[in-house]
Amino acid sequence: MLDGTASGCLNHPGVEAAFRCKQCAKPVCRSCVLSTPHGNFCSDACKEKFEAFAERAQALDAKRGGGGLVRLRRVVIKLIFFTAVFLGACWLCAAYEVPVLSGWVWQIRDRLGI
Repeated sequence: MLDGTASGCLNHPGVEAAFRCKQCAKPVCRSCVLSTPHGNFCSDACKEKFEAFAERAQALDAKRGGGGLVRLRRVVIKLIFFTAVFLGACWLCAAYEVPVLSGWVWQIRDRLGI
């Protein structure tokens, strides 16, 4: 149903609108609405514009999201980044002898033989 204040149909100003076009948001009455699985539209032109947009959006999502290999690559890059940040923080703690943390860093370095 139509949200907000009541308004007249795009094609029939005297008839109260029941829907808004999903593409252009113009108000339409029950006799003018073009209902599809994608939503309600005021005309075939708006329906076609929305379907073209939806196809482009799906293609872009497929291109961006990729398969499992792309996701794995992102996880590995994040893991490398956070490992580098962690090791940098450890080095800073040891270099500037942060009271509690530098002791832990030296113990880890001794166990690893670094």
